[in-house]
Amino acid sequence: MEATDYIRQRLDEQQQWYSLKSVINKKNYYRFKISTIILAVLIPLISGMEELTAITLPANLITGALGALVAILSSVSGLLKFKDKWIHYRTASEQLKSEKYLWSSKTAPYNRSDAYHVLVSRVEAIIHAEHGDWGGYIGLDKGAEDPGA
Repeated sequence: MEATDYIRQRLDEQQQWYSLKSVINKKNYYRFKISTIILAVLIPLISGMEELTAITLPANLITGALGALVAILSSVSGLLKFKDKWIHYRTASEQLKSEKYLWSSKTAPYNRSDAYHVLVSRVEAIIHAEHGDWGGYIGLDKGAEDPGA
């Protein structure tokens, strides 16, 4: 495989994939966090309104439902680890981008005769490190089998 093919088919595609997944996870993280904050703020507000009106049953139901939604959103956000994935994917994307810039500018370590082999080794190490960390995201111990597989 030629260097230009490798860069286009592997490095660029992986960098773009990590970048896209980073954006998606960042948006999901903020959506869940902002929703949780808004719902949590509404609970005391609605409870305080109960004092101003004679209607208590709907306020109790509403605050209970809001509390349940806050718990659900917090739990799902923690389970899906949007923030962790956002940061990790962004890190991998930026590392791959940096390798491409170093390669393109023939800057060390790409200023030697075996530069292509160095590029492939470094890019694959970044990708492998990200894949190797995947078990930690989903809560698997290294060496343990995935019970859902």
